[in-house]
Amino acid sequence: MPTLPITLLRDRDTFWDALCAQELGGKDLLSLAAFVVLASGLYGAVLAGWRSPLLSLYVAIKLPVLFLGTTAIVSFFNWMAASILGSGLSFRSTVFVVLGSLTIGCWILLGLIPVALFFLMSGVSYSGTQDELRYAHNSILMTHISILALAGVAGNVALLNGLRRTVNPRCPVHALFAFWLTAFAFVGCQMSWILRPFVGSPFYPVAIIRPDCLDRNFYEFVFTEVLPFLVTGGI
Repeated sequence: MPTLPITLLRDRDTFWDALCAQELGGKDLLSLAAFVVLASGLYGAVLAGWRSPLLSLYVAIKLPVLFLGTTAIVSFFNWMAASILGSGLSFRSTVFVVLGSLTIGCWILLGLIPVALFFLMSGVSYSGTQDELRYAHNSILMTHISILALAGVAGNVALLNGLRRTVNPRCPVHALFAFWLTAFAFVGCQMSWILRPFVGSPFYPVAIIRPDCLDRNFYEFVFTEVLPFLVTGGI
């Protein structure tokens, strides 16, 4: 197990001290990335486990791609926002902060794997009418969206105090944090839509990526199809 991810779990002050002293290098960055791949891959295997073993394998590969791809994109925009707000953070420090928050989120995902497994084993129907299957799919989808959102927000909040220690005193930390959190949520949700399926619909064949991956968007799907169906109970 990489040393830096364990440090982030047990003693985050050490991480922030090393970041401020510019003691973190390429090996440390790789150790964080490797942990994110391992943890998100394990959760991804559970995420699609209800649908098929093949999709479970696909998602175990795609979820790390989603996490690291989102990190790569938002790190650039986060660094620009940090520069505009006068944080004093270098691009390298920004990448470490983003990847560090993602690492904390992945520790939370690891802890919630038994919860997700219990939910799938006890509450998911593998057969039934079309409406029953759709309700089961939408319930699983919203459960995992909630878990991933919880892990993401908690990972960022856990590092907020350290961010206060790192940026210049005149930098509006809460405004910077709000931008970072919003950027990660927006980019992550839309990338998840492009890389779908993750949960796997019972009405579509198993595929690594849907042929209509660039049609519509994540928010339109959730607020016009998933949530209304759950609210009405399939009626």
